[in-house]
Amino acid sequence: MELLNKVSVITGGTSGIGKATVLRFVEEGAKVVYCGRRSDKGLELQKEIEAAGYPGKALFFNCDVSNEDEVKAMADFVKSKFGNCEVLFNNAGIHQAGKLHETKPADWDRIMNIDLRGAYLVCYYFLPQMLEKKYGTIINMSSVSGLLGDTEMVAYNTAKGAITNMTRCMALDYATDGIRVNAVCPGITRSEIVENTFTSVQGAEEKFKQAYPVHYIAEAVEIANAVVFLASRKCDFINGVNLPIDGGITAHTGQPYMGNY
Repeated sequence: MELLNKVSVITGGTSGIGKATVLRFVEEGAKVVYCGRRSDKGLELQKEIEAAGYPGKALFFNCDVSNEDEVKAMADFVKSKFGNCEVLFNNAGIHQAGKLHETKPADWDRIMNIDLRGAYLVCYYFLPQMLEKKYGTIINMSSVSGLLGDTEMVAYNTAKGAITNMTRCMALDYATDGIRVNAVCPGITRSEIVENTFTSVQGAEEKFKQAYPVHYIAEAVEIANAVVFLASRKCDFINGVNLPIDGGITAHTGQPYMGNY
């Protein structure tokens, strides 16, 4: 088991990639505290894990990562239950479409407060635990949209672009403290939000499939498996990496295929 007894924190852990990662971590023997804003879904997952008899343990903590007091309380909770955090997966996030002039200041602030400031706050309150232990690994949730631009996604892409560079800076700052910092940058991945898009926008799923070289949509567990790898001691020399998990879409220049001409 790759994460046996590793004290781990996963934000946004009640659905999608976060939930898949919680399940993979307890499969690998970790002691996990995962958070979310929906207590019903969080406690439902906790009961599911307890009933399944995984080798690891998991506890739900109700927390909005944009609320500093709640994040601080979560850090105290983790330390009291399991000890100092060793693995942190900053996964919580939301997105909203729109050009800049269509994005109201309140919506811009909401994206930044959860996707960017939330990641900052969680790191701010858990890094002291890692520094005390002289060991830790942080995996931030960026996106292919944090590496390249998308049409009409300016707020989300701005937040994820900031996460991408925050990851690099943190990796440099804490490398001599035994703390590694990397990020995963998924492409299109099945989740509640994505499935709602596929349902509400006719032809959306097929368009996404055609846009990706592999011509399929990733499952959440595929991203979770990469997070497990980055959290393990098998890759202690990987630091400061923003890892695309994107079916090859960022490998392409975007220029059209002309066929045999």
